[in-house]
Amino acid sequence: MKRFNSIIAIIGLAIVATAVAFVSCKKETEKALSQKDCTIQQAADVRQIEDINLYLKDFKKKMKESKGDEAYTLEDAAWHLACLANVDLCNANVEFNNVRFDTIEIQVKVNDGVVEMRELRLAYEQMLTEIQSVEETLGLDNQNLRFVDVFVSENGIARIVLMNTSNILSRNLYDNYWYFPDTFGYLDSICYVQFTNYQYQWNTTAKRELERVINVFEGRETPYATSYNPTRIISFDFPQWIDPYGSPFDLDSRLCAGTFYLSQEDMCYCLDSYLGLGIDYLANNYYVENEYPIYWTIKPIDTVLPNDNLHSYYHRLNVRFGTPANSGIISPPFQD
Repeated sequence: MKRFNSIIAIIGLAIVATAVAFVSCKKETEKALSQKDCTIQQAADVRQIEDINLYLKDFKKKMKESKGDEAYTLEDAAWHLACLANVDLCNANVEFNNVRFDTIEIQVKVNDGVVEMRELRLAYEQMLTEIQSVEETLGLDNQNLRFVDVFVSENGIARIVLMNTSNILSRNLYDNYWYFPDTFGYLDSICYVQFTNYQYQWNTTAKRELERVINVFEGRETPYATSYNPTRIISFDFPQWIDPYGSPFDLDSRLCAGTFYLSQEDMCYCLDSYLGLGIDYLANNYYVENEYPIYWTIKPIDTVLPNDNLHSYYHRLNVRFGTPANSGIISPPFQD
């Protein structure tokens, strides 16, 4: 009986071993087939490509006709997507005086750190649709898509950076003023004296210099007042404040929006517009007697807009108001 049980046990072990071997063999076979069906292509080296236009033309044809037996690393997939988009959509031979960057994201299917050719084709088709949709909504002056950059992460998120240019016609500041009198000679006697550089970065030098000059103009001594009591803070945000006469910024905003570098004229516009926002709001929204702007600050906003999922940057203007603590007499806004 013991011998019989031993034989049964041996047979059972043999069956288990066979089953394990079968499963293991099946997994190895599937892995081998998978590797055979998805051959990782050698990374493209632009230094080795004699005719990039011909290469991309052939690659695009191969991508459309592929049955999915090729795969590319994330970096190589991103490079091919960017190259194809630039050839199909962009024009770098266009004059411009303004630049705007936007970012969109799409999902790309990634398997074991690579993107198969059929998934690359689907990603490119989706990317073209998303880019064209964004371009149709921007409405820039003499708008042109100059460059497309693509980055694909390990989780399959493809970040697509769009570099749009425009050629904004110089706005004649003498057509309308928000704060300074038309006859004051604003550009020559104030603006160009205060802003002597030709370029200001929106979130550093532009913010700093605008805050300095604005507070100098509206921080003049108030007769008989030695201190203030704070009343309220009002924030002016893009895109709620629009210039009906036209502005150098996105959507004709009265606040800096979509412009990375501001010219002297842009800074002049902001100075007049920002001062006007605070003074006009105070005049049109009564809160307490003898209220007066105390100080002005600018908060640079770098965010993704919720409505269209576009990456954007702009200024938020904050004005702190108050009343003189020991006097009912204050100086009026700039009226020279």
